[in-house]
Amino acid sequence: MGDFKVRKIKNAKDSNKMYQQALQDIAVFEQMLQDDIFDNGDPKIGAEQEICIVNKELEPSQNALKLLDVIDDEHYTNELALFNLEINLEPLPLKDNCFSEMEGELLCLLSQGTEIARYYKDDLLLTGILPTLKYHHLQFDYMTPEHRYKTISDRLAELRGKDFDIYVQGVDEVIMSLGSVLFEACNTSFQLHLQIAPKDFVNQHNWSQMIAGPVLSACVNSPILFGNELWAETRIALFKQSLDTRSANKLYRKKLPRVYFGKDWLRNSPADLWKNDITRFPLLVTSDDFEDAELVYKNGGIPNLRGIRLHNGTTYTWNRMCYGFSEEQPHLRIECRYLPAGPTPIDEIANFAFWIGLMNAEPPKGIEFWKNIDFKTVKNNFIKSARYGLNTVFDWFGKNISAKELILNELLPLAKTGLVKRNISKKDIDKYLGVIENRVKAEVTGASWQVDNFRILADKYGQSIAQKELVRNMIKNQDKNIPVHEWENVNLEASLILNDVLQVEQFMTTDILTTNEADSLDLVRNILNWYNIHHLPVEDYDGNLVGLITDGLIERLDREFPELCSYAGDAMMTDFITINVKESIEKAINLMNLHHLSGLPVVYKEKLVGILTRRDLDKLPVDMKVRATQR
Repeated sequence: MGDFKVRKIKNAKDSNKMYQQALQDIAVFEQMLQDDIFDNGDPKIGAEQEICIVNKELEPSQNALKLLDVIDDEHYTNELALFNLEINLEPLPLKDNCFSEMEGELLCLLSQGTEIARYYKDDLLLTGILPTLKYHHLQFDYMTPEHRYKTISDRLAELRGKDFDIYVQGVDEVIMSLGSVLFEACNTSFQLHLQIAPKDFVNQHNWSQMIAGPVLSACVNSPILFGNELWAETRIALFKQSLDTRSANKLYRKKLPRVYFGKDWLRNSPADLWKNDITRFPLLVTSDDFEDAELVYKNGGIPNLRGIRLHNGTTYTWNRMCYGFSEEQPHLRIECRYLPAGPTPIDEIANFAFWIGLMNAEPPKGIEFWKNIDFKTVKNNFIKSARYGLNTVFDWFGKNISAKELILNELLPLAKTGLVKRNISKKDIDKYLGVIENRVKAEVTGASWQVDNFRILADKYGQSIAQKELVRNMIKNQDKNIPVHEWENVNLEASLILNDVLQVEQFMTTDILTTNEADSLDLVRNILNWYNIHHLPVEDYDGNLVGLITDGLIERLDREFPELCSYAGDAMMTDFITINVKESIEKAINLMNLHHLSGLPVVYKEKLVGILTRRDLDKLPVDMKVRATQR
């Protein structure tokens, strides 16, 4: 999340001062470009690794700050949520064995963090979205207590004027609201950096946009959010909506979200990207220690341009320009932000090599290819790839072509050419492009592996068990650094599943039918009959659970008071037993046995979130049932 020495903008004068600083920075930046003082030499590469921390129940941990204190390594830093960490890898010259060197560093740093995490009964996982995330993990007590995060969250909420809403539709759909930006914390990425010479920046930036869709299609790893199967790379939709301050009040006015692919091709200068940001997006934060960029540059120094960089750090394009500075010479980079974390380090470095190879190859139609292509075509390719992964059909220079055919027949040879051009070792080229080739041939991405196994496990054992088993097996394969196309499917019977307390949410049914207290009792009778269920929760118009109707209760009322009951509210029980989502399955089984219940409504903050029935308990393997009743 960038610069931590920030504060809230106090008033209009304070805002104007920040604008003046940013505008001065842009003017100085343009002068620096004109004076050609940027590094035009051999490029370097770098990366940022975001990580999920899971506890012994395989759910989000809150131990980030504790782990950081013990790890005590400058490569590690915090992130927005207490269940995330970030590793900043060392920049390397783009040559020789740089990719295998980077994989070695990443494995070493991950091993260091994992050893300490496991001492505290936690674990580290590389994944685009943690499958076991739940809504209650996004409350304020999961936000890292850094002033910057709270300041940005409050300012975005102020601009929006209401809670942040997300609506993502895939095979399933998610509709939720939250009073902070913590939806953003669901996203975990592997961010790539490539140094670009200013004279090449316009064409290189446009090429990075062109290849974004095809590259992403082979790297998707974020298909499940809150137990729902959504996009192959759900992060793309979720990140956009998690920071969206636009209002529906101005229906006919076109406005950009703060997370976006781009508005058009870059046509003139790298500075145009910053001009767009300062023009279209309101300021979120400011600071008290800006330098006079004009004076620094006039006196022969390299200005840090902190004002515009601070603002740029609160806007989020998937291919973002970064300005680097040192005492000797400044440089420009493109940061590729759309790739997910995981599934394993070797997969990530293969993705990196694939992207770098393409970035260093000349586009098929020449470096100014973009002058003959509609930008919306490229944007549409990107969105489709996020939805469908390797099942995408791209519009590639006017020809419709499948992701598999495009990558194998055109892009991999192009990437190899780009890596050879940069004198990357043959061993690295063969190893990492080979991972991409085998992944695409097998048609197995992190997303497809998760979806295939989630469907099988959820059908047999329920959604929560499926989520946890995905995480358990992802950690196991990550430890062995096995590329995802070689992963075996989950074998639950061979797993050391659920050694800890079994919770209601692990077994409850969340796809539940309900009725309103004003609904016809005839409708209730038919619902119970049509779907062969025994319980129907009753809600009021605010979504609060106010009653419960059972088939046995209706039979008794029909027998004893046939003329008195016409509506659900007439027949429902208002004195009924519920159980909290976090209670143990042992308590649930005991309640059901004690009160001779065939089902229990499951609640969280007075809202119905599921129902636990005898059928759900039948999904437990025999040893689990014994364990639950013996606790």
